Amino acid sequence: MATVKFLLQSKKENSNIYVRYSVSRDIVLKRKTGFLIDAKDWSIDKSLPKTSNEELKGLRIKLEKLAFFINEAHNKAVSAGIEFNGDWLQLQIDLFNNKVPVIDLDILTTYIQKYIDEAPFKQNAKKGLGLSNGRVQNLKLFKKTIIRYEEEFLQKKSILIKDIDLRWVERYKIWLFNQGYSPNYVGKNIANIRTICFDASKNEVETSPQIKNIKGISESKEPEDIIFLTEEEQESIKAAPLLREALLNARKWLLLGCLIGQRGGDLLSITQNNIKEINGVKIIELKQQKTGKMVAIPLLPDAVQIVESGLPYKISLVHFNEYIKEVCLAAGLNTPIKGRKKINQRKPNVKDVYPKYKMVTSHICRRSFATNFYGRIPTPILKDITGHGSERMFLAYIGKTPYDSAYHMLEYFSKLTPKSQVAPVMEVIRPIAQ
Repeated sequence: MATVKFLLQSKKENSNIYVRYSVSRDIVLKRKTGFLIDAKDWSIDKSLPKTSNEELKGLRIKLEKLAFFINEAHNKAVSAGIEFNGDWLQLQIDLFNNKVPVIDLDILTTYIQKYIDEAPFKQNAKKGLGLSNGRVQNLKLFKKTIIRYEEEFLQKKSILIKDIDLRWVERYKIWLFNQGYSPNYVGKNIANIRTICFDASKNEVETSPQIKNIKGISESKEPEDIIFLTEEEQESIKAAPLLREALLNARKWLLLGCLIGQRGGDLLSITQNNIKEINGVKIIELKQQKTGKMVAIPLLPDAVQIVESGLPYKISLVHFNEYIKEVCLAAGLNTPIKGRKKINQRKPNVKDVYPKYKMVTSHICRRSFATNFYGRIPTPILKDITGHGSERMFLAYIGKTPYDSAYHMLEYFSKLTPKSQVAPVMEVIRPIAQ
């Protein structure tokens, strides 16, 4: 027969009262009851509070009622075939104390993982099914940052979704900035918090009514922060003395990437099957992983030469990022530039001045294409090739403003006007009556 016994584990003035529930010889459970007592007011013989005053009598009655409540719950659980463990006992104590029990999905990190697990079935930005691989990786990084926040700022205490209000967000934002994270990364974290909280609310997880007022932040890059390879630098890369096959292969990918303007994952997935020919013009046709859009990129002569000499062999994005730094070092790309670089895997990127070759990653392909061909190829066409959602986003991506577009438009119009054309002169046809 199951038995209930209350006990103390300290002799302090505010000692926790524990309940030990012996379900059987093999199953003995113990949890805090949520009640406190001065150890000198505890009867060791009776395993209950002494009855020297009304307050202690009331506490004793509560504990006796708790014991009855647990036994009743046990009898019901036996018939239902429920497993008896510490979580079951804690649930009974919480129910007795009218405390809403915390379930797994109330915990922020647990819900983030649920969201990640359901990524293939989530609606994406294009109203299609399934989040992109890049979006999933962003969520995984977000979860790691939250775990680090819990470990370093909250003494490993789990964050409950219902506690995420404007004040909580402000504290988290300040912590991120103090860690050295960029405004852009902080903004993505706040956006992810909104996403998770709204999704949790739809699934009837308790959330703060303030979540709709949580505002994101974003960072517009200054022109000096836009890192790309000029056409002159690409010529230096072509001429760089390379001996290792891995570097020769990476150079091919890098130069091709600067001529077709695709994200690293899409670039490194290109095979011979993506090469088409339409009306004598070679193109690369592919489906962008992030946007789900089909794009067809006409190949410039330099790109045709790379393709016809044999496509580079497939490598991982990690190795590509590693090798192209060595390629650019061999090409002499040592110009000091501002940028952010990963120094510690558990810490944010550090903003400083670095030699340019150290700042080269797969992303430089797409940005180099967009920057070098801006003003030479109509912006709407460039935008479609790079996969930007709007012209505003495209211009921000390469550090331009709408005024730059206006300048290029005027330049384009000036080329349409024949030089021999005489400017129109206003002529009075008849005098105006006074």
